[in-house]
Amino acid sequence: MNHLSRGPEKGFTLIEVMVAFTILAVMAGVAFSVVFSSTKRSRALDRQMNLSMEAGSIMNLITEDLAGTFRREGTIPFFVGSDVFHEDIPSDEVQFLTTSTLPVDPQASRGDLAEVAYRLTFDEEGRSTLFRREQSPPSGAYDEGGVSNVVSDKVRSFNLRYYDGRDWVDEWDSLDTGGGSDHGKIPLEIEIEIKLSDGDFSTTLRTRIAPPMAGAQ
Repeated sequence: MNHLSRGPEKGFTLIEVMVAFTILAVMAGVAFSVVFSSTKRSRALDRQMNLSMEAGSIMNLITEDLAGTFRREGTIPFFVGSDVFHEDIPSDEVQFLTTSTLPVDPQASRGDLAEVAYRLTFDEEGRSTLFRREQSPPSGAYDEGGVSNVVSDKVRSFNLRYYDGRDWVDEWDSLDTGGGSDHGKIPLEIEIEIKLSDGDFSTTLRTRIAPPMAGAQ
């Protein structure tokens, strides 16, 4: 009885298996690298976006306060801006009277004006914090009375400039007895610049506002 002869059965050699595993490992590594890079970029974009949103919120708060700047006769300085630096970093201070914090409810027990102040401080390790102080009714003295709250610990610089109708200046004093262009007045325009950073991410915002009451001086 004749049997059909069959050739030797073929399988994968050890070298072929190793090559296949190597190719799979390379492909898996490439896929992982793509996914990891995509996730890393996505997280970086999220952090940058969150920082930009926080900067926008802080700028809105400051501009809203400054837009309500109020001029009042008397001995209380209704607008004082100081040009301050911390190791060449702008860390200005500003104090002013404003109507922006008036309550919606007219029956609420609040004064007709509030004194608001902003200050960027640095601790011994160089960490910065932007504070906002509110006092109602106004006290007329910086850091006396009122409530001081942290606005953000990501603000790295805070710079203000003031327009007197002719020039941009770095300081302003509504009670300057020297008879300067700032005496008894609100700045016609105010330029605000803030820089925020969070690790490797940073953003800078700059804007100018013209307090409505400045036009009535």
